[in-house]
Amino acid sequence: KQRELYDQFGHAGVDPNSGFGGGGGPGGMGGNPFGGAGGFQGFEGFNFGDGSFHYSGGGPGGPGGQEIDAEELFDAFFGAGRRRPRGPRRGADLQMHVRLSFMEAVFGSSQDLHLRYQVRNPETGAAEIKEREVTVETPAGIDHGMNLRLGGQGAEGDPGAPSGNLIVQVLVDDDEYFQRDGTDVHTEVPVSIVQAILGGTVDVKTLTGTVEVTVPKGCQPGAKLALRGKGIERLNGRTKGNQIVHLKIEIPKEITPRQEELLREFDEETKGSGRGISGGIKEAVGSAFERFFGGNGDDEKKNGDDAGEHDKNKDSSSDKKDADDEEYEQRKQA
Repeated sequence: KQRELYDQFGHAGVDPNSGFGGGGGPGGMGGNPFGGAGGFQGFEGFNFGDGSFHYSGGGPGGPGGQEIDAEELFDAFFGAGRRRPRGPRRGADLQMHVRLSFMEAVFGSSQDLHLRYQVRNPETGAAEIKEREVTVETPAGIDHGMNLRLGGQGAEGDPGAPSGNLIVQVLVDDDEYFQRDGTDVHTEVPVSIVQAILGGTVDVKTLTGTVEVTVPKGCQPGAKLALRGKGIERLNGRTKGNQIVHLKIEIPKEITPRQEELLREFDEETKGSGRGISGGIKEAVGSAFERFFGGNGDDEKKNGDDAGEHDKNKDSSSDKKDADDEEYEQRKQA
């Protein structure tokens, strides 16, 4: 017995103060320092004799005991997360991006992508570069930043294992005319002052063509008109958003004298009727001569009138002098 303990535990196996039962110590469990009444309870099945960590399910040193490796024991307590994957490995996922025009995103498109990626040769373990073409069908209504998942289009796996997936990120260019807001689109259409006041019609470009839109009477700046169902198709749906038309009232920077006259009459009429807002307006613009050469048209007119009156007086004085001369000659002859 002593020889067996010495062979198994060395000098500590026969040392009475070491705690091993075989050496006469309090252990009394055949070399287990945690066994017996003098040791720690609950560790009777563990064996540390060979410097490793094993557990015998059949009792300490008992025949037919089933030993459990420490690694398996930890897996039992903490889950199988520590286990290495066994069998062929699935292929890696690949990521690409595709750029679409605004209209391609609205109506859907088909895009060809060139894939170039690296895989591991399962036989040699060396890295290999592979290239191939993949066609991506983008659905109508897709928006900027969305991702498409193409199952099985990623990198190849080990023999017998599935391929990975291809993740395609969609980038959509802006449009100069349409502004997107989800499934709605916004456009801006200019209208004249007369159209805004009296109402009328304007041609509006939509995603599917040009339509005539009625401008309501008395339209105010910033007014918006909604064209139902003229927006973008909802992704994987049958309904569409709306087109919001923003009316932009344009004020002319230059007008004709006749237009100015009519506007002044309009302002006077507004004052008289008490409808609308009326306030002080700038004085009338002078003639074209005044705009180029300066001066006041009224002064020019007055000077012209004065010159005409002077010529008229001059002619009258000349006629009177001729009459006096003729009368003098007649008296002289008499």
